[in-house]
Amino acid sequence: MILKIVNSNHNKAKLLMIISALSFSIMAAIVKATYHSVVVKAFSRQVFSCIIVLAIIFINNNRIIPLKKNRIKLILRCLFGTLGIYLYFYSIDNLLLANASMLTRLSPFFVTLFAFLILKESVYGMNWLIFIPMIIGCGCIIKPNSELFNPASIFAVISACSGAFAYTMIKSIGKDESPYTIIFWFTLISSGIYFIIAFNELLFIDEIDYLSLMMIGAFGVVGQIGLTISYQLSKASYVAPYSYFYIIFSGLIGFYIWNEIPDMLSFIGYFFIISSYYYLIRFQNQSLSDADQ
Repeated sequence: MILKIVNSNHNKAKLLMIISALSFSIMAAIVKATYHSVVVKAFSRQVFSCIIVLAIIFINNNRIIPLKKNRIKLILRCLFGTLGIYLYFYSIDNLLLANASMLTRLSPFFVTLFAFLILKESVYGMNWLIFIPMIIGCGCIIKPNSELFNPASIFAVISACSGAFAYTMIKSIGKDESPYTIIFWFTLISSGIYFIIAFNELLFIDEIDYLSLMMIGAFGVVGQIGLTISYQLSKASYVAPYSYFYIIFSGLIGFYIWNEIPDMLSFIGYFFIISSYYYLIRFQNQSLSDADQ
């Protein structure tokens, strides 16, 4: 029965996205617990991921040089992904883990928008209406007109937008490239950018700190591999909502380790956002069933 369920590409993509969400939530907790600057943590996440992925490429004998037709898309994926990760780590450092996780996971909205505009994927009318409570929920968390407003919330939303554009480029590249090739170039280019910025600080890192920095990279690459393959197996607008399992995992970790409890307005925002994505998943499942008939 389990094999039958996982056999579908749509279900494989869904399972990989959930595994990716768990890996990213553990990584986020380590990022929050590590005292180094954002750029050092971002560099560590990418450079160790780059090494691991390069080893996988050699073991699997994958092609490392991307096809010429995909290089511009891959560069865009790398640049927007680099910006997204930096802002993502910044928001983790400056917001409650649950709030940072929720806002940076607004990317499914932007993925659906970019998939419609760039990839010309069909998005049914009801799916657009579902985004209204998501926007309301976002406002409840950010609280733009309140003394509780934290500018880091805006950076979290920009991170989600940047990440969504990067994910759309992954989908646009499709199966022409190995997911490991895509991840390798992303981690290599972003590592180079972060290294230039963080060079002076990297010279003074204690040996004991390398373990936590390596763990950031290890969990990051597991999450990245799962995410990349997931987007290649199914429609971007279908698998993206399942990344919201990250919110559940991160909220539990934040409460358990730091006793973080969001305010009531944030919980209302969570309800609006999660509800909108529940119905988004429901309508997308129905559309896939109709397409298969």
